Amino acid sequence: MEMLQVVTGIVFLMLLLSLLATTIMELVASVFSLRGSNLEKALRNLLASTDIDERILKAFKENALYKQLSFRYGSKREAPSYLTDESFQSILFDVILKGESIEKLQEKLDELPDIDLKNVLKQLLNDADNHLDGFKAKVKDWYNNVMDRASGWYKRSTQKILIVVGMLIAVVFNADTIAIYGRLEKDPEALQAILTAADAYVTDNDSIMLRQSNPAFMQSYDELKTFVNEELDAVKTPLGLGWYNVDISEFQWYDWLTKVLGWIVTALAISLGAPFWFDLLRKLVNIRNAGKKPGE
Repeated sequence: MEMLQVVTGIVFLMLLLSLLATTIMELVASVFSLRGSNLEKALRNLLASTDIDERILKAFKENALYKQLSFRYGSKREAPSYLTDESFQSILFDVILKGESIEKLQEKLDELPDIDLKNVLKQLLNDADNHLDGFKAKVKDWYNNVMDRASGWYKRSTQKILIVVGMLIAVVFNADTIAIYGRLEKDPEALQAILTAADAYVTDNDSIMLRQSNPAFMQSYDELKTFVNEELDAVKTPLGLGWYNVDISEFQWYDWLTKVLGWIVTALAISLGAPFWFDLLRKLVNIRNAGKKPGE
C-alpha cells in the first residue's frame, strides 16, 4: 500500500507538469502559428499535390471568406488554425466556379490544373450520382478525412517539441523523478501532503480541461503564471522541487548521471500528456480509497 501511495504522488506530479507543458506548448503554437502551418500543409496536399504553380491553392487563400477567418497582425496575415468542412466546401466551390453558375460544375472540374484534385472531385461527383447535395456532402467527408490525418501530422510534430519542453521543465524545476520517488518514500509527511492534494484535485475535477485550440498569446501567458503560482507552488516544498538548498558543488559525476536520468524520465512522462496522467491518477485514488479501513 505504501508503494501505491508513492506512485500516486508521482502520478499527481506528472499530471501537474503535463498541464504546465500543455500551456507552454500553446504559447509556442501561438508564436510560431503551428496550427495554421499545419492547415496550410493539409490544404496544399488537397489542392496542389500535382500543380507546381499552386493556382487553386493561391485562389483558395485569396478567397474573401478564407481571409476573414485568417489572423492579421499588422500587414501580415496568417492562416487560420482551423477551417470547418462547410467553409472549405463553400470556398472550394467559389474558387472552382469563378462566379459561374453551378450548372457548369462538370466543365469547371475538367479545367482544374491539379490532376489529383480533378480526379478526386470527379470521382466524388460520380459517387454522388451527379446530385449536387450529395456531392457537397462527399466533399465535406473527403476534407474531414484528410484533416483527421493532418491532426496526426500535427500531433507527431508537436510530440517532439513536447519532449524538449518537458526536459526544460524538468531542469528548471529540478523535477528529478528518481529523487522525488526517494523523497516521498522516506518522508511520510511530504507524502501525505501530496496525497491530500491529489485526492482534492480528483474530487474537484471530473475531467482535464485542456487549453483552447488557438488562445491568444497573452491569455496563455496569464494561464502559465497562474498555474505556476497556484498549482505548482502548493506541491513545491513537499516534493522538493526547485534548486533551493541544492549544493551542486558537492555533486560527483554519478550524481549528475542519476539526476540527468531522472530528468529524462520526467520529460518522457510529460510527453504522454495530461489526459493520460489524470485518468491514471483517478484510478489510483479510487483504488486507495477502496482499500482504506473504516475510520482512516
